[in-house]
Amino acid sequence: MEMNEIRLGRLLGIEVSIDPSWLVIVFLFGWSFYAQFDMAFPDSPTAPLVLAAAATAIVFFGSVLLHEISHSVMAERLGVPVEGITLFLFGGVSKMKMEAPRPRDEFLIAVVGPLTSLAVAAVMWGVVAVARDVLPPLVLQAVGSIGWLNLALGVFNLLPGFPLDGGRVLRSLLWARTGSQTRATTSAARVGTIIAMGLIALGLFFVFAGDLGGLWMAAIGWFLMQSAAQEARAVVVRSALEDVTAADLMSPDPVSIPFESSIAEAVDDFFLRYDHSAFPVVSEDRSGLLTLRAVRQIPRDYWDVRQVWSAMTDIADLATVAPNAPMTEVLAQLREDAESRVLVVEDGRIVGIITPRDVARWVRRVGELGLRETR
Repeated sequence: MEMNEIRLGRLLGIEVSIDPSWLVIVFLFGWSFYAQFDMAFPDSPTAPLVLAAAATAIVFFGSVLLHEISHSVMAERLGVPVEGITLFLFGGVSKMKMEAPRPRDEFLIAVVGPLTSLAVAAVMWGVVAVARDVLPPLVLQAVGSIGWLNLALGVFNLLPGFPLDGGRVLRSLLWARTGSQTRATTSAARVGTIIAMGLIALGLFFVFAGDLGGLWMAAIGWFLMQSAAQEARAVVVRSALEDVTAADLMSPDPVSIPFESSIAEAVDDFFLRYDHSAFPVVSEDRSGLLTLRAVRQIPRDYWDVRQVWSAMTDIADLATVAPNAPMTEVLAQLREDAESRVLVVEDGRIVGIITPRDVARWVRRVGELGLRETR
């Protein structure tokens, strides 16, 4: 979970959290519902309208969460582990720890979300039809609104542009046809970019026509375009790192600080001499990592008396991999490790370090040498 996310708990065994930006969109939706209800029921007191608007916003975002839960449950049933779900400004995202291993799995994981939203829409309209003579008009209006919004959510996500669900469906079909997940991802990302540019252009057209609601459409288009570009870059990285192990990419035999050195000696002899922000600290029976961040937290008056072992992070609390670990495992550790580095450990000894800079260097060199392959 990201540091700025707010953890809500677990649902069906899946951790759910919200990004602070989600609170903004909940407020905007609540305000929009209130304006809608106030226009439809001008003689109604304010308090019921506010309560109805708040409840409608909460139920709608509950249906967004249900959309993401369906992705996550399907993924875990197919053997794809899920890190959690985060609700944020543009909806929600299910964070999966690995790619689907087969096109069929990718298709099922992707398509179940929009189908869930469409099913929720059908249920909401069914409630309106069955309880039309029972429920108050304000409640019927709220339930119908949730139905229409879920229809829009399902249809929008079926657009064939990566990383939308429809784009993932498209990728699964292209993957099955070509046998190459990399080429399929690249093609789906291109379609996603085209759709995103269309949304931006349409949104700006509405803005210039006097409808400020077009700003939201343009913002969604921009977000999708950035996401598509990010996926395109990620596929380059995955292609370059295919069949690469930690030993191939690590910076071997890293410079280590003696266990009994003082913080002052570490600063003078290591941090000021080498272009590194962290160094292993080793002894016969204990190892760890001393970071520049940890040093900065120690008052300078204590640098001469504090030894490095007292400020290091123990190796048991660090991201570590074996030399033969595939780089897919290393990348997952890099994303989760707050210090953005992975130690390569063999027989309890630190034999290398991998940082995002090492990954970028490898990918760049593979591209320069024309060694990149697709699969």
